Amino acid sequence: MSAVQTRPAGTGRRRKGPRPARAVREWRATALTGVALIALLTVHMIAHHFVVESVGGLRDYDQVLDYISHPVMFTVESLFLLFVTAHAMLGLRSVLYDLALGPTLQRWVDAGLVALGLVTLAYGYFLIGTLASRA
Repeated sequence: MSAVQTRPAGTGRRRKGPRPARAVREWRATALTGVALIALLTVHMIAHHFVVESVGGLRDYDQVLDYISHPVMFTVESLFLLFVTAHAMLGLRSVLYDLALGPTLQRWVDAGLVALGLVTLAYGYFLIGTLASRA
């Protein structure tokens, strides 16, 4: 006895369930960036404030240059900027969407937040790169 074929062979994989709604995906992204921020903020706080030998737990300019010149710390600070910006833009979007905006205004909010996020990232990476290049 042969098996009954319900769809033509080679049509691709079958999904295991319905695709999550956009709001669920954005909530998950906000939650994941929040968890990543906890880890990155912990590393940032320890590296900047708890292992510094100067008075007050703050680095001076030369110590910051030395710190940011290390490839691992450069990567950590770059990821921190990325996750902070993404988390902030998603959170601001959620607050604005709670105002019951129409579809046209929602598209404007999305476009504006993407633009603001990209400008923020460009400026932040410019500053990090400038500091790293001076080390």
